[in-house]
Amino acid sequence: MQEIIAHIEKSVHDLDVFETEAFLQLLDVDSHLHWKAHFPVAVVHHKSRVDDATASVLERDDVLDDEGFTRSEYAFETLQELVKEAPRAFKQVGTLCIGKESDSYKYTPKRPADKWKKVLDNGSFKAVVESGEYGGERLCDIEAKLRDLMRSSKEVPSLKPIGFVWVAALPKEESIGELLTHYFGNCFLDVDCGDQHIYIGWSETLGGIDMRHFVCPPAKEK
Repeated sequence: MQEIIAHIEKSVHDLDVFETEAFLQLLDVDSHLHWKAHFPVAVVHHKSRVDDATASVLERDDVLDDEGFTRSEYAFETLQELVKEAPRAFKQVGTLCIGKESDSYKYTPKRPADKWKKVLDNGSFKAVVESGEYGGERLCDIEAKLRDLMRSSKEVPSLKPIGFVWVAALPKEESIGELLTHYFGNCFLDVDCGDQHIYIGWSETLGGIDMRHFVCPPAKEK
């Protein structure tokens, strides 16, 4: 995990101003690891789970079988094109770090009636990396967004045993130290980037992050 964090920190230092898409592109430079931005970690299981326009795209591109189920294996280049044309048919993470690329990636549902087929580890998944810019937002709102990211990834079984990294850009006058300590313990860095602080928090495994407790507990309904 330290190699991954060191590369992420270097990529942040190489930016004059943190911008999410520029950061994601930099990750895949000068690294023997592979950093797949916007990687599709789930594909819809059946055409009945999406709108007609999306289903038409899937049918046109030969993604569906005779019963309307999506296929279970895709070349990465095919996935990239399908995500552009039918984004509602996929769930993505910010970046998936992998040790070795595969010619294709396989997806399977946990149960026959599930909405999603979820990606299977090709044997070299290393970490999910999520990032964002949060200037001017309340700590509780930032926590809600972080929890949504972690919860979404935890729904994919192959992602729970691998690392999770959160990169958050904020103005220098704002701090999220309480949030980082709560979810990542002492596993976080604070990197200067122009007028911003870039916080990098990580866990060795996504499944090991405790989400039972909150910094900002949700209000109880009366």
